[in-house]
Amino acid sequence: MSHIHLPDGVISPVWWITAWIICITLLWLFARKLQGDELRRKTPIAGVIGALMLIFMSLPLGFIPVHLSLAVLSGILAGPGLGLIAAFAVNTVLALMGHGGFTTIGINTLLMGGEAVLGYYLFKAASGRIGAVISAITANIIALTLSTALMIVIVSSAAGLTQALPIHSHDDHGQAQHGQAHIDEGQYTEDKGSEQSIENVQFLSLAGWSAVTLVILAGIFIESLVTGLIVRFFSRVRPDLLDSAVKG
Repeated sequence: MSHIHLPDGVISPVWWITAWIICITLLWLFARKLQGDELRRKTPIAGVIGALMLIFMSLPLGFIPVHLSLAVLSGILAGPGLGLIAAFAVNTVLALMGHGGFTTIGINTLLMGGEAVLGYYLFKAASGRIGAVISAITANIIALTLSTALMIVIVSSAAGLTQALPIHSHDDHGQAQHGQAHIDEGQYTEDKGSEQSIENVQFLSLAGWSAVTLVILAGIFIESLVTGLIVRFFSRVRPDLLDSAVKG
């Protein structure tokens, strides 16, 4: 679910270069562990889930301006290594389609691939206690919540989207005028209007963040429910796939 839709040139090179280095390092480490029968058996699954991820990430959820990624599901079914590789492939194709910049591929892969890796280990730890479906839903909620929080921190810090509003008090104005105590009526009206505008902006900002939070929570709930239903389907049709996730 977490995906940064920023074009190239917005995020500082320090952030996206570091993300690329970490991304390539993790891909290399996970690729080294993939070998033999596991690689042959799970690669087709990762390919199918990667295609589904592309489809779902290209379609918004109707009136809700979010989309599913199925990253946690890819980790559960294909494993953390192939889940991370699938996330990298998906984000590369999305960048070629203009869905985010090339410099953000590393960050997006870490966000989505992190959901796959974390979701896999959470599902593996919980499935023996509370069942596959509830484990998948719980793993999805936790992984998506953490990745979304991380995405907000990255965008706010790296892109500089959070800016403080300049507030000038009457004392500051007086000091700038070298102690002048007289304030004409026009200046007073302008200052009062500025204060009122600041209050309106702060109110709109609070209302906007509340709406964004509700949209994010709705998206997390929907994707967790879809993941749980798909895991429920596989538990009846192909339980061996889930068994490999638990025992692998």
